[in-house]
Amino acid sequence: MKAGDILEAMPPMGTFFTALDPDAPRHYLGFAGGSGITPVLSIIKTVLSREPKARFTLVYANRQISSIMFREELEDLKNIYLGRLSILHVLESEAQDIDLFTGRVDAQKCAALFKGWIDLTSVTTVFICGPEPMMLAIAGSLKEHGLRDDQIKFELFASSQSGRARQKAVSAAGADHAATCRATITLDGATRTFNFPKHGQRLLDAALENNMDAPYACKAGVCSTCRAKVLEGEVEMEVNHALEDYEVRQGYVLTCQCFPLTDNLVVSYDQ
Repeated sequence: MKAGDILEAMPPMGTFFTALDPDAPRHYLGFAGGSGITPVLSIIKTVLSREPKARFTLVYANRQISSIMFREELEDLKNIYLGRLSILHVLESEAQDIDLFTGRVDAQKCAALFKGWIDLTSVTTVFICGPEPMMLAIAGSLKEHGLRDDQIKFELFASSQSGRARQKAVSAAGADHAATCRATITLDGATRTFNFPKHGQRLLDAALENNMDAPYACKAGVCSTCRAKVLEGEVEMEVNHALEDYEVRQGYVLTCQCFPLTDNLVVSYDQ
């Protein structure tokens, strides 16, 4: 790559956002760990500037004061949006005046925050981005305290754990490796039909192999760029770190992790 080269890029994708309403008196809650502040900061600036009745509470976890990213920018935002932006810094390795704000953000700390510092009954949407164990602990605690799945949004850069959905085991003796699936896929208004092996090839790879410009990024079940909806047939995802349970119930899948379970599939990227 050299200066002057033209790079192809995709527009922002995923579900880590909220529809804006300038008349809504919303209360947003954000949890960020380390560099996880990057997308959360963008959301903070957007909602505070475009929703004048909204307020935002941020819980920002870092090892120490010197490792706090965008510290000055966050303080500037507090001064610009007086009374609308609250920031709680939690430092893992530096003592603070209030013991609650020292240590890791885990389920126990979340429970204490929700008891005395954050009124969850007023929260409309929560954004979480940071290390996976922290994110899982926060999400679990939020649900225990009454928040719904559709109120909790998270951005996962990478995962070291198995996803919510696993591929069914198929024995080598029992699998018919010659079996194929007939897939009909709609993308950007165009529909294409092709056959691909029922075992050993994921739906996304089959679409790419058949010259479809199917969207994808991580190919690890994390980013949801490859999300599509199964209209007919059945698939199973090997891993799923991006879709919520209610999305799966509605038929949405991560095509980078899908293996067909039926002889025919009808899938749409456009829904």
